[in-house]
Amino acid sequence: MRLTMLCDRDGVDVAKEWVRSTLQLYRQSVENPKHFASQADWTLRFEDSMRELAAFMERETSDSHRDHS
Repeated sequence: MRLTMLCDRDGVDVAKEWVRSTLQLYRQSVENPKHFASQADWTLRFEDSMRELAAFMERETSDSHRDHS
């Protein structure tokens, strides 16, 4: 997966920032009726990607909390 490569190459903090930025962009795209991501067939793909990105953030956030305990 691209996130694994990004983490390996640039570190988890950079990957998390990329995920935050991408999630925001995807949300805006899905909510914008002028963007192709708002079309039904594309919305499903974007939502799948957003769930995957959100799951990454949850994993990394819970892992970092465990590391600091």
